[in-house]
Amino acid sequence: MTITENNLTLDFGYAPAIERAQFDRCPAIWGARAIVENNDTGFGLVPGRNSWYTEGAKEREALVLALNNGVLDACRAEFVRLRRENWDINRVSQEYVLYEDDAVKVVGNTNGSHGYLYLAAVIKPSDFTGDWRGDWRPVTGDEVEVRINGIGRARVLRGHRSFDVAGLYVMPVNPPEWYRKQNKLGDRGWTPGWITGREFTNVNTQEVA
Repeated sequence: MTITENNLTLDFGYAPAIERAQFDRCPAIWGARAIVENNDTGFGLVPGRNSWYTEGAKEREALVLALNNGVLDACRAEFVRLRRENWDINRVSQEYVLYEDDAVKVVGNTNGSHGYLYLAAVIKPSDFTGDWRGDWRPVTGDEVEVRINGIGRARVLRGHRSFDVAGLYVMPVNPPEWYRKQNKLGDRGWTPGWITGREFTNVNTQEVA
């Protein structure tokens, strides 16, 4: 799947969720008008029917990495499950959470359209406080090298602080096979992971803690 458009108006996507994400200052926001498929694929994306509500290229790239590596597959599976439980899902306007983890959330609503599914996908805003060593502050889309267990390069999704430990939720770019198996998402993807400052280095600057 390719997601490249950068349209900063509410042209495509589930508008109420997009507006909430803008109010919350989510670093990456994407919307689409998908076609409902009456089979196990759930829905299909149509070229030219998706929009970005985020200006930063690296923030968009981080969300694309997550969407293309399991999140959209999980959304399709969840929509199929919801459709089986709600026979009138295409006739009724109701918001559903199609996917959510500690960094990414995707919601959808058919808006009673009898054939469309309006989507909104976001990276949640960072919730950490306190200082990191040096001048670097984690920003969505930054590249880091995850040293622990040979996970390798990853994209920062969001910063997080658990009690007094500063850390990040990151999406590995090409993780080893053990990570893919233990953190499987969809048929071919994997979930983001939580790392602390001592477990990675910023690719372009210095070690952080």
